[in-house]
Amino acid sequence: MKRRRNVLILLSLLGLVAIVLFGCNQQQTTPQQVVNQAANMLTAATYVGNDTCQGCHANKFNVVPNTGHFKSFKPLSDYPMAQTLGPITVFDAVNTDKPTSATIDLSKNTTYGVMMDDYIVAQAPAGFKDKYYRVAAVEKAGDKWNIKSASQKDIDKDGKADWVAESAQTCVNCHASGVPSGSPTAGFSCESCHGPGSVHANATYADKKTTMKLSTAEESCINCHKSDPVKDKDGNFVTDNHHGTRNFFASKHAQTGEINGCLTCHGPHKANASGVLLKKDTPLEICNDCHEGKLDQAKIDQIMWKNPSDAYGHITRDHSFTAMKYADLGDDPATKPIEIKNQTMIDLIKKSLPELAK
Repeated sequence: MKRRRNVLILLSLLGLVAIVLFGCNQQQTTPQQVVNQAANMLTAATYVGNDTCQGCHANKFNVVPNTGHFKSFKPLSDYPMAQTLGPITVFDAVNTDKPTSATIDLSKNTTYGVMMDDYIVAQAPAGFKDKYYRVAAVEKAGDKWNIKSASQKDIDKDGKADWVAESAQTCVNCHASGVPSGSPTAGFSCESCHGPGSVHANATYADKKTTMKLSTAEESCINCHKSDPVKDKDGNFVTDNHHGTRNFFASKHAQTGEINGCLTCHGPHKANASGVLLKKDTPLEICNDCHEGKLDQAKIDQIMWKNPSDAYGHITRDHSFTAMKYADLGDDPATKPIEIKNQTMIDLIKKSLPELAK
């Protein structure tokens, strides 16, 4: 009996020691570990689509659908057609080795949607080289829409113009970001800026703030709206008029870091009276918040000049805020691209964007 009692005491002591040792070896969770855990959760998140976001953020959906972002990609079914949809035959513009064609039946929901009330975007047919294509286009005719080719060229050399499917590989990254990400919402969505939302949607109320990063939203503006100069096929600098913030890199706003980036002037969730994502109804009102009494609309038009021409028809306001005036660029007005030939401007580009200057 005494021996049994000693064994029990010994076992109890061993258990107590194990508990103490185990407790001593447990490290306190540091703030950095919490941040890392949150980052890992965000990395593992998947896309859930706008319907899930709307469940908790219904108030945002009272205004967001009126923005140009939200309207930039819509289902083909949103367009009332003048004729019955049916099959079209298109050639792959990317495959220059041999003529490759495929037939797509537009009546069978084979497309992702329509980009900018213009191009119909679909997944590549079998045998095409890229993954996403502009397979056709829509054109408004009164209160109806017609289907037309996205591009035409005699690919098979039979003397007749063929419908040509142009690559949409880079287009979808911004105009239809839900397509490459596999989101239930093919077009522009909350997750286009905020990142995949499954972890955020499933988190408890107390944990939701750690599952969504504001920096993701801020960085996403530049992902689609960075408009630094580019080089043409001859190595000359030309302006990028496509992405909407031409030459912002050169502005004092960008270089001083004294403003809150795009969100100083632009509100991402609500369009103004003109349907533009500005925090106020006019650029002049925005500028007067910091530069009161120094500007009028005429000066705004000079400061944020619109390019007079563009090879693809993109006319946008300049965002260098006088650092790169149109008159100083050395552009040849006889050509559509806006060339940058002034050596002072070229030196500015090389200094600010050394990777581009190589």
